[in-house]
Amino acid sequence: MWVRNAVTVSSKLVGGRGTNSLFRVCGFSPISHHRGGCFRANSTSSAGDLVNWAQSGADAQFSGRRLTSSVSASFIDAADSSLKAKEILEMAKNYGRCYWELSKARLSMLVVATSGTGYIMGSGSSVDYLGLCFTCAGTMMVAASANSLNQVFEVKNDALMNRTKNRPLPSGRITVPHALTWGSSVGLAGTALLASQANMLAAGLAASNLVLYAFVYTPLKQIHPVNTWIGAVVGAIPPLLG
Repeated sequence: MWVRNAVTVSSKLVGGRGTNSLFRVCGFSPISHHRGGCFRANSTSSAGDLVNWAQSGADAQFSGRRLTSSVSASFIDAADSSLKAKEILEMAKNYGRCYWELSKARLSMLVVATSGTGYIMGSGSSVDYLGLCFTCAGTMMVAASANSLNQVFEVKNDALMNRTKNRPLPSGRITVPHALTWGSSVGLAGTALLASQANMLAAGLAASNLVLYAFVYTPLKQIHPVNTWIGAVVGAIPPLLG
């Protein structure tokens, strides 16, 4: 009986519709011959899948390149920011050093010491420490201004002497207008601080000392020995200021 059924199926496959029936039974569509090989008619869907796969791979590769570019740009921006911060820090150090030397900070501190001593001696048994701090700060600023303006006026002479040729102005580390602006602004700020936090007498003494040192004592050094008398007055004012 099995043999009979097999013969019946074979006759149906061979007869009538022939090859097309065979492909329908096997689950294939009609085929086409090309160089002795066979291709499915539904190869269009397989080609579409292949195109989609290739396109997804290209998109992934493009996304990877874009991510790499973004990371590289981030590193470049970070390096630029670090370089700029380093440059700003170096500039701040340079100008800070120039201002320190222009102000003759250690000499100005001696002036502040004499002014603070005068303040304490004049306070009696009760010392206003906040007022002392304001007085010392204002005195320091005015003294720094006087020393800075002194170097502005003597830049040519300082360039001729080995002891002073490496100062900020003769060495070119800072310009004359910059130093003049620094000296004027710190002098005005110190005088205003003394006027507002101490009294007008202290502010007047500080301003007069600045004028005597920068605009009288300094030019007279090259003209007449009377400058030593002016210098004595300049040195006597800070204790009175306190």
